[in-house]
Amino acid sequence: MKPLLQGKTALITGASRGMGAQIARAFAAHGANLLLLSRNETALKELATELDTYPVRISVFGCDITDEAQLKDLFQQFSKQTNLDILVNNAGVMQAKPLTFIRKSDWQQHYAVNTFAVYQLCQLAARLMIRNQGGVIVNMVSMLGEYGQAGQSLYAGSKAAVSALTRSLAQELAQHRIRVNAIAPGLIDTDLTKDISAADKQKILSRVALGRMGTASEIAKICLFLASDWSSYVNGEIIHADGGIHF
Repeated sequence: MKPLLQGKTALITGASRGMGAQIARAFAAHGANLLLLSRNETALKELATELDTYPVRISVFGCDITDEAQLKDLFQQFSKQTNLDILVNNAGVMQAKPLTFIRKSDWQQHYAVNTFAVYQLCQLAARLMIRNQGGVIVNMVSMLGEYGQAGQSLYAGSKAAVSALTRSLAQELAQHRIRVNAIAPGLIDTDLTKDISAADKQKILSRVALGRMGTASEIAKICLFLASDWSSYVNGEIIHADGGIHF
C-alpha cells in the first residue's frame, strides 16, 4: 500500500509518550516528516532515534505549549524551513477533583494546556496552511467534554471548548482547503489515565460495549485516517473512539 502521508510534514504536540508517540510512529511509517513537541525533550530524542529506520525527517523541540512567545518563535522557524501540512493537537492534562476543592490554579492549568494552547496552535498553523493552500488539523477532545463525569469538571470543560472550536474552525477554514476534525477517545490505556482508580475504571468499563480499555495505537490509526486523503470529504467531525460507551 502506498504510504498515506508521503512527503507531508506533521506537527504533533505531546509527542513524547502515549497517544502522541503512537501517532508519531504511525505517521512516520506512512512517510510523514515530523515536528515533535513536548516538554520532555529527552523522551522525544529517544523516540526520534527509534523512528530513525524510516526515511523521513524528524525534528524535536522541547517546548511548553502554554508559552505564547515560545510557540511564536517556533512557528517562525517552521515558516522559513518547511511547509506545514498537518497539525495534531494531542498534548493535554487531566486531574480528577471535586468542585469544592478546585483552586484557581487548577482551572488555569487545565485551560492553559487543553484549551488556550490549542487555540494558539490552530491559529499559527492555519496561517502557514493558508499560505500553502491547504492542510489538516486534528484535535484531541474527549467523551467527557460531551457527557461530563463527576469529579472531572476541569478536564471536561476544557475539552468541551475544543469540540466547539473544532466545529467552528471547520466552517471557517474550509474556504482555504483546511479540514478540521477531532477524536474523542474514551478510556484509553495511557499515562493520562493511570491515576484513575481501579474502581472508577471498572465503573466506566461496565458501560463500554466492547468491555475493555482502548489502546494508543487504535487512536493513532484514526488520526492517520483523518490526516490523510482517505478522509478528504470529512470536515467538522468528532469521531468517538470509546468502545461504545453508554451513559
